[in-house]
Amino acid sequence: MKTQVYLDGNKRTAIIFANHYLISNGGGIIVIPAELVDEYKRHLINYYEEDNTGIIQFLKEKCWIKLQ
Repeated sequence: MKTQVYLDGNKRTAIIFANHYLISNGGGIIVIPAELVDEYKRHLINYYEEDNTGIIQFLKEKCWIKLQ
């Protein structure tokens, strides 16, 4: 079950929670651009399989928007 990528909203819920936390602490927001969704899902599967280094770097470099 841990390797299953859910299509029922769990990813959206996680992004909403992360954005709430980031905004509350002045950290910006996370936005997954439409053209990077497949790459995001690949990193997410790898994360579920115990490798979190790729998704952290991906989110920092391609999806994190710092607010000023």
